[in-house]
This record gives sequence, C-alpha cells and structure tokens, in this order.
Amino acid sequence: MDIFSHHLPHRSTSLAAVKRVLAMAYDGKGRTDKAVELITESIDIIKQHLPENHPDTAHSLVVYGIILCKKGDLNEAGVHLRSGLSILLKTLPASRPTSDALYWLGFISLHRVQLADAQQHLTECLRLRQAIYPRGHSKIVSAETLLDQVVEELQSRECSMIDDNCM
Repeated sequence: MDIFSHHLPHRSTSLAAVKRVLAMAYDGKGRTDKAVELITESIDIIKQHLPENHPDTAHSLVVYGIILCKKGDLNEAGVHLRSGLSILLKTLPASRPTSDALYWLGFISLHRVQLADAQQHLTECLRLRQAIYPRGHSKIVSAETLLDQVVEELQSRECSMIDDNCM
C-alpha cells in the first residue's frame, strides 16, 4: 500500500478506489479483517471528497456490505447494501455494483426467511446480470441458483399451507 500512498495525493479519491479494489482482493483471499480495514478507509476518504450520492460512494458501501455479509454480520451488511443500492438506483441503475447489491440483499432476505423480498431482489438482480454478462456467466448462474432456492422454499411453504401431502 505504501507504493500507492507515495504516488497518489493523500486522501484522494484515486487512493480510495485503490483501497476498495485491494479490499475486494483481500476478501477474496479470506483476509476479511484486512478487507474491512481497507474498505472503511476507502469510505472515509470518499466521504471527505465526494457527495453522499456519488456512484463511488455507493460502490464502496456495496463492497463493504458484501464483505460484512460474508463475515456473517447480516444486519450491518444490510444497512450498507441498502444505502449503496439507494444511491446506485439513482445514478447507475444498470450496473454491476447494483446487481451485486441486489444479489446480497436477496441472500440476506433468504437467510432471514423473507422470501418475497428475496425473490424480488434476486429477480431484479438476474434481469440486470442477463443484460450485463454473457449467457452462462458465473454471476448469472449464481443468481439463478439462489433464486431457485427461494422459489423452491416459497413453493414448499405454499404446499404445506394448502395440504401437508402435496409433495
């Protein structure tokens, strides 16, 4: 990180973007604590230099929410994902960060057994991902798989409400 600190102005939005990318990389390697440290630094820098409704602010909030979700802090993750999504829907409605926020909000809703919310988030996520990624891309497959789980759970609950023997 020292390399970037010397070449970019301290607390610049470029440094914030680098920290966000590094946070995602550390998260991908399972180094969640370092990822949280970097993404919170990114958010702090962005909040000093950009308006609250800027897409970079939203993207960092979504990344933070995803990291927290993977860490198991679903309540805090949901707060950051919803904040980021709110900004993204106004500024970049058909973007990768928007589809990621919807995916993870769907994941949280499924785990909270808020199935209607999960289905809504994942359906919109899948629609966006199908417009962004080629058919068969892992992002599309992951959204389809999670949406299938939600639909199966909804059908199972409907079935058990109607008739315990309908399976």
